[in-house]
Amino acid sequence: MKLVEEFKKIAGDIKIIDKEEEKEMYSHDIGDVPTIMTKTFFKIQPDFVVQPKNAEEIKKVLEFANEKKVPVIPRGAASWGFGGVIPTNAGIVIDLSPFRRILYLNKAQKTITVEAGARWSDIDILAKKEGLCLMTYPSSKFSTVAGWIATGGYGINSFRYGHLSNQIVSMTVITPSGESKKITPNDPEFMYFVSTEGEFGIIVEVNLKLRDVPQASYSHLFYFESDKDAFMFIEKFIKTGQADELKPDVIRFLDENHLNDINEIMHSHVFKKNAGVLIEFSNSEEDKKFLTVIEQNNKVEEAPRYVASYLWNERLFGMKTKRLGPTILASESIISIDSAAGFIEKAKKLGANFGVEIFIDSYIIDAKMTLIMTNFLCDSRKLKYYIDLPLTMMLTKTAVSMGAEPYGLGIWNAGFINYLYNGKKKQKLLAYKAKVDPNNVMNPGKFFGIQSKLFNIPAVVFRPSIFSFFIKILILLSPVIGKIATLFMGKDKKIDSLDFELTTHACAKCGNCIAVCPAYLVTGNEEVTAKGKIALAKKLIEGRPVTREEAENVFMCMHCKACEEICQTNLELMMLWDSLEKRIEAKFGRPEEKIAEFLQKVDDSKDYWEMVDRNN
Repeated sequence: MKLVEEFKKIAGDIKIIDKEEEKEMYSHDIGDVPTIMTKTFFKIQPDFVVQPKNAEEIKKVLEFANEKKVPVIPRGAASWGFGGVIPTNAGIVIDLSPFRRILYLNKAQKTITVEAGARWSDIDILAKKEGLCLMTYPSSKFSTVAGWIATGGYGINSFRYGHLSNQIVSMTVITPSGESKKITPNDPEFMYFVSTEGEFGIIVEVNLKLRDVPQASYSHLFYFESDKDAFMFIEKFIKTGQADELKPDVIRFLDENHLNDINEIMHSHVFKKNAGVLIEFSNSEEDKKFLTVIEQNNKVEEAPRYVASYLWNERLFGMKTKRLGPTILASESIISIDSAAGFIEKAKKLGANFGVEIFIDSYIIDAKMTLIMTNFLCDSRKLKYYIDLPLTMMLTKTAVSMGAEPYGLGIWNAGFINYLYNGKKKQKLLAYKAKVDPNNVMNPGKFFGIQSKLFNIPAVVFRPSIFSFFIKILILLSPVIGKIATLFMGKDKKIDSLDFELTTHACAKCGNCIAVCPAYLVTGNEEVTAKGKIALAKKLIEGRPVTREEAENVFMCMHCKACEEICQTNLELMMLWDSLEKRIEAKFGRPEEKIAEFLQKVDDSKDYWEMVDRNN
């Protein structure tokens, strides 16, 4: 008997997804990893997916998983790209994305209690109606609360308010053995559930601190001749104590290549061809003091205020550059501010060896460290992509060799675990894992020890010593390997317009569309979202089989434009939907009855009308 059939006997009202075409949506994340690699290494297709409505249903799934000794993979919006939500040995995916209610806002205490799948954007919209807002938030504001707690925690406003863990009042978690616990930052177990990628349990509820809505936003962009000059300015601003006194919310560095890419997307010359530092304040008095300090420094060139405002307002669309790719690859690490410019110089030389242009986005997170994102554009449809992929690991290796630590591990960065956790810390984590997860069912086969198919032979390459040696050799040989690859396969060139096929590849798979899609809110089916429909369009282009039922999901759409309005890469989705519907209609006909049923279901949905009310 199939595993899913056994579970159905005890499932009760738990929603189960077990159709092959629907499960496929849960076999990948935001990363563009060739299927030949994932399918060779792992069993990435889950046995089935569940969408629990409450903690008791989650406990029931965990009880079943422990009894059958099968993996459980917690999943939010899947907007992280290092494989943390990809199954390695099939199992059960617990999709927390629909588990998204905002439970209680305490205006007096400036706190809010939400479920794991709540979106940062929804919290902010609701809080602002009460004169409150988020303290920090990720650049992917449509990601889930628990997802960012589990995989990151540094982002916008972190310079002023610190790591996300500082804003958590309490969390309710369920351990792999099914025990429910409410923990606070003072509890010794708290550390096991922050930035540990779902290894020790499932976060089901979070109580967060909020702040008063600021007076306004005052942003400034300064230009510098070089990356080194920009970081010298940042370092001086922080070390002289000016940053402590003036309290900027954000200090962000963008190199010349990044600003130039924004120019290309806009078909304009808004930004100068220089490195830039964006500084943002939320208090007019602090901003005035800052301007006085800047006026005393005649060497600093400031961009027009509207340019800085545009860059600040676009902070949630960091993946927009992907439309020039149509693929983007990235390495993320936390490095000291005084080492950042040196690392960027090495990274750009490494990229040049492979015929790619490195562009940088970096958020200063405190007085000493910066989160640095080293990105480059390429094309996942081309053979050279298999040469470009290891470059991300070479960039991370270059960073950690300069004292950095990787910003997350998942699957693809698992070989860097020793740079994130020393031996003592790793043993402590493993001891806790053995205590709360004796059957090793919670998100197994990831950074503690990659588990793969073929008698675990492919996983050997991820062992830290072997992995480190292999990447070192690649870096040493990069001038030769990269130039040979570029000679025979060409440089990665930017694209300036998107056709039907390129649009499907330019999709960032970020999950923004899922957060605002009324069809998803009502159905809980990712296939009806922009992300799902683009995946279907790719299947059609590649000539893979598509079932009638799968195709008919295309028509379960309100054509409300919400997905297009928040699309990370500014895709012309309405045009794509028109074209896709015509293709499907020509092949299968138009399912008028199902469309009518869907529209009636939307109209009857309390959740839908609450979403409409919340966004007005």
